[in-house]
Amino acid sequence: MKKYLILGACLLMSACAFGQKLVNTAEFKEIIWDFEANPNTVVMKSDIPVILDFYADWCKPCKMLTPELKALLKEYDGRLVVYKINVDEDRELAKLFRIQYLPTLYFIAKDGKTTFVQGFRTKDELRQIVESFLMK
Repeated sequence: MKKYLILGACLLMSACAFGQKLVNTAEFKEIIWDFEANPNTVVMKSDIPVILDFYADWCKPCKMLTPELKALLKEYDGRLVVYKINVDEDRELAKLFRIQYLPTLYFIAKDGKTTFVQGFRTKDELRQIVESFLMK
C-alpha cells in the first residue's frame, strides 16, 4: 500500500511540476465545464484555453507525449493549461468525450469550441494546433 501511495505522489508531483494537473469528473465539472448543467454546449469556466490529455499509465505513446506537453506549456507560460485524465480511473469523462484511442488530446478554446487529435504529436505539431485553434 505504501509503495502505491509513494508512486501516486511522485506521478502527481511530476505532472504538476510543469503545469499539468490531474483531474476527475467532479473537478472537471467545477473548473472546466459542467456538462450536466449544459449538456449540449460547452460553457467554459476556465479563463484560459484548455488541453485535455486523455491517457493511461500503460500507454507508451502517452508517456512519450508528456515531455512534448511540458515543452509546450513552458512556451505558452500561463496562457493555456493542460489537464491529464486517466481513462482507467475516470471512465465517465472518457465516455463523455468518446475516447477510443490513446493518447487523445482535446483542445477547448475560451469560447467553448473544441477540436481533438489522437496519437502522439510533437511539440511543433501541438504548437500549430494551439496557434490555429486556441490562440485565434
